[in-house]
Amino acid sequence: MARSVRPRRSSSDRLKTNDARYGSIHQLGGITTATLDFPGIGGVTQGTRVAMVNTGSGLRFTVNLDRGGDITDASFNAHGLAYLTPNGFAPGGFAYTKEHDWLRSWQGGLVTTCGPRFIGHSRDEEGERVGLHGQHSNLPAAVEVLLNPDPPRGRREMLLSLVIRESKMFGPVIETRRKIQCALGEPVIIIHDEVTNRGNQRTVHNWLYHCNFGFPLLDKGARLIYRGAKDTTWNIDPVPGKKKMRDVYDAVKNVLPPQASHAGEGGRLIIVESTPGRDGLCHAGIINPKLGADGLAVELEYDAAQLPRLANWQHLAQAGSYVSGVEPFAGSLMGKESDKHHAASLYLEPGETRRYQLTIRVHSTRGAIHAFAGQDGPVTG
Repeated sequence: MARSVRPRRSSSDRLKTNDARYGSIHQLGGITTATLDFPGIGGVTQGTRVAMVNTGSGLRFTVNLDRGGDITDASFNAHGLAYLTPNGFAPGGFAYTKEHDWLRSWQGGLVTTCGPRFIGHSRDEEGERVGLHGQHSNLPAAVEVLLNPDPPRGRREMLLSLVIRESKMFGPVIETRRKIQCALGEPVIIIHDEVTNRGNQRTVHNWLYHCNFGFPLLDKGARLIYRGAKDTTWNIDPVPGKKKMRDVYDAVKNVLPPQASHAGEGGRLIIVESTPGRDGLCHAGIINPKLGADGLAVELEYDAAQLPRLANWQHLAQAGSYVSGVEPFAGSLMGKESDKHHAASLYLEPGETRRYQLTIRVHSTRGAIHAFAGQDGPVTG
């Protein structure tokens, strides 16, 4: 794994192993569970199970247990990191799996997981009509382990261990075992997923982490970070003064103010084959030099052997849909009929498991942000 730059000292950094000046670990950080109410359909108040995580470093986030264990709102100190849709904390359900109905309940958030069978738009695939981005984010998670820090015992780690199943009589049956790990005093989230075919027939498998940056982190003057070989583009317009496509793709990483052309279903997309850095891992994300004393950045770190491709979706519209998704994935986002990478659609044999890890780091110091900026690179043709 890549070496992380140590963040500024937090209260937990000054905590000695035998220190007993706190009455509850939640004075410093940890995980609490709750049920959130929200205005539902027809004004009916409903509840959504969540786990609220305070890393004790300034990074706080909410895990939606009723939406596949995905991460919804997230903030660092005073600044929000994630885009949140007008849908709020809407509960998941099988009613949102047809065509593009996924959008009716999608909450946005720092991480939305797409799969485990299909990702991308609604289409005919594998002999069936599939809905937008699969079922994972509409499935409830069972909590197997909730572990809080215990500094007197030498433990700063906190852990959520979850199980999510997409199942149907006669199959397919796909089980995802998810671990979300943090350490007290570190602005880092590690998501580790094991996806297993529990059925008795081979099943298609695609996997995507839909990481959604929103205002104020996403704003004019911010810069998206990634590198790779261009695969597919959609609505990438010419850029004044840029004659080479390589320069156009580079300019696309500079975040624009709201664009009238992105209203409705407008926007733009670029898909790349990820290029690892010197440490053998891929690094992507966003830097906003205007937030905080030294700027603010969110870094995604992943293994190209697990997640070989990355999509950057930009929907920079006004009035509730100003968002950019940076999305590492494995498989086919566009579908076999439109995707030159026919072999990119993965399959799981009965009992087979595929493993994925996504590490999310927040950087708020000049040195750490400068080091992350060095991970940016060209998008080649």
